[in-house]
Amino acid sequence: MKKLIITGYIITSAFVRIWGQPDTISLIQCLKSAQQNAVINAQYQVIEDIAEMKIANTRATNLPSLSAYGKAWYQSDAITVVNPTGPGLEIDRFQYNTGVEADQKLYGGSLAKRSRDLELSNRESEYYRIETDKYQLNTQVSDLFFKTLLLQKNKEILQLKDQVLEERVREMESAYQNGIIRKNDLDKLKAEVLLLRQQEIELEKLFQQNIATLTILTGIVSSGDPALIVEESILQIEETLRPEYAYFEAESKKMENLARVKKANILPKLYAYGQVGYSYPGLNFFENEADYYYIVGAKLAWTIFDWNQSGREAEIMRKQKELVESRKDDFNQKLSISLDREYIEQEKLREIIAMDETIIGQRELITRGSENSLANGVITSTDYLEDLNAEIKARVDCETHKLQLQNSKVRQKLLKGIEL
Repeated sequence: MKKLIITGYIITSAFVRIWGQPDTISLIQCLKSAQQNAVINAQYQVIEDIAEMKIANTRATNLPSLSAYGKAWYQSDAITVVNPTGPGLEIDRFQYNTGVEADQKLYGGSLAKRSRDLELSNRESEYYRIETDKYQLNTQVSDLFFKTLLLQKNKEILQLKDQVLEERVREMESAYQNGIIRKNDLDKLKAEVLLLRQQEIELEKLFQQNIATLTILTGIVSSGDPALIVEESILQIEETLRPEYAYFEAESKKMENLARVKKANILPKLYAYGQVGYSYPGLNFFENEADYYYIVGAKLAWTIFDWNQSGREAEIMRKQKELVESRKDDFNQKLSISLDREYIEQEKLREIIAMDETIIGQRELITRGSENSLANGVITSTDYLEDLNAEIKARVDCETHKLQLQNSKVRQKLLKGIEL
């Protein structure tokens, strides 16, 4: 799409690229680059890695578990068999048992699947949390961009004032040579030029500081003194839901999955198990000697009564979901207030700008009259500078209000939600 460039925001740069064209930075370029250059982008991969490892752990709960065991002990008493017709049998009081045991879950109440769903929803929630943080960066970059743009415009106006004063100084030097004005009036104009140069240096340093900050946030490296431009097309970008809504939805879904996991924890679980070992005595105590053995079977585990822990946990999940909905309602309310504020701000600025333009017209007439009076020695340079500064201030105020209006429109667009 062809970008429309606001001519009022273009100034001629003192520094140029090697091929002779001024270095320009656009608002859309800054917003897009800031999203791509955001430091928190590294968190995406970390969250993905953590989720994959947790999901792998949940899958492993359905796999057979294998454990080794071994113990030896001496007991104070043991089984004794009395045989009336012959020698009796007494089991040795020192015994030992070692082997391996395998368990295979046959039914787990879908705990593994629900745990996997929980991890997926947690990953989604973390993803949109990052998206939300990144979206906030748009406002930060936009505000900094317009502050820098205002400095740029003020620099331009001061440069125009510098040219005017230089011309007045040349005229006043001629008038002084002809005895029309006093030397004091000429010196005041020269002092004003020096003061203006000082202001230009201050603005230039502030401009460079802001550009350096923009470079950190966006990764855009500009050469020299870049010109900042705002495209009208930014106001035509298609609106979309802000990432906060996806985050609230993911948080709510996470609470639901967490409740399902809590419920699955108390469902009955069925396992098959087997043991292979070597013990003394063997399974047949009457032989009173070490022997190999194996055991196979099934077991059932079921928490029949948990003192209503599961009920309270389910209620906690419902309350946490209510908190998510409450935060969403709070966000909607604050968003509505901010949008209304921008609408009112724009109406105010439009009216102020209309008055600014009228004031500038009047100030121009006054300054032109002061120029003639100064040249003819009717007024002092102090009177002329007062009128000139009033005109410059009117111009600065008008440009400031125009930038504030554009900034408000961009903020309104960002509040509604855009996808760059």
